[in-house]
Amino acid sequence: MTEKLLILIVDDNPDNIRILGTALKSLECDLSFALSGESALNMIEEEIPNLILLDVMMPNMTGFQVCEKLKSDSKTKDIEIIFITAAINLEEELKGLALGAIDYIHKPISIPIVQAKISLHLERIKNKKALYLKNEALANVNRLQNDIERMTQHDLKTPLNVIMGYSELMIENDDISEDEKLLFLKSIYDAGNKILYIVTNSLDLYKMEVGTYEYRPESIALNDLIEDVIKDLKTLVTSKELRIDIENKNFEAAAEKNLSYSLFANLLRNAIEASSIKSVIQIKMHHENEQSVISISNSGSVPEAIRATFFEKYATSGKKNGNGLGTYSAKLMTETQHGTIHMETNDHQTCITVKLPRYVA
Repeated sequence: MTEKLLILIVDDNPDNIRILGTALKSLECDLSFALSGESALNMIEEEIPNLILLDVMMPNMTGFQVCEKLKSDSKTKDIEIIFITAAINLEEELKGLALGAIDYIHKPISIPIVQAKISLHLERIKNKKALYLKNEALANVNRLQNDIERMTQHDLKTPLNVIMGYSELMIENDDISEDEKLLFLKSIYDAGNKILYIVTNSLDLYKMEVGTYEYRPESIALNDLIEDVIKDLKTLVTSKELRIDIENKNFEAAAEKNLSYSLFANLLRNAIEASSIKSVIQIKMHHENEQSVISISNSGSVPEAIRATFFEKYATSGKKNGNGLGTYSAKLMTETQHGTIHMETNDHQTCITVKLPRYVA
């Protein structure tokens, strides 16, 4: 059902309001009325009309003054205004148009002319509104596409680090054994597959955003998956001389393997980047009723400015090259897997807790 447009009629003469109201009854619109400029402004604060029929000559506050006030306010500047006047004065009409009015209705009021004029203006307002909504939807799609690209780039960092790290080791170290080379090449190959998955499935992030992603859970060993993530982040861990402790070595959940890899790669990368040198990152896992609970604790505090919006899109503070999409995509991937994610922080430590459905054989 199409939403009706609202017309506000403002005139200090009740007879004029009655005539205009009668003329507009046949049009598909809602009507409201005010007997003074001051009353009209109060009504507009409660509900913004699409069109105002505004008498020029009113006591205390003229129609020109009302128009000027509305056009100077960003909330009301786009309201369409048609002046009602008994004067046939070119200078006055030019003044009203300069203030932002779109037309004039002259007294004595001709009902057929009023109906014809208002019908045309209502149609134009509807078309303008439809065009605005279409442009807004297009802008949202473009923003979403850009977000997906940035989230994909963020997720690519972990497997790219593996490829770059092991390649550098093979290039700079002549003492690497054949067995080690094979191990490194296998890690590079696996990282390449992960990159291929991330690039190929970047569309899935869009589907998660709009709620059309087809989720296919299976039993996954989260401890093995997290250890794979840690291995892939080894270069970063070593650079900060960190220790990562994992509790519970046999732990399953009902989830998607590749989606969970991206989720925990995101969270662990953030934990590593936020940790102080030579500190410890603790990963704990336990079952809680029908849920598998994974918590990641690291040294360092989340800035107070973004604590309340930590998982929202674009929430970032003081992080070089940060775009605020890493934690947002982690939330998106958690909720897609029918889980929840929560952050707690204080002056010394931050803990992210992910709850995923427990796998039941």
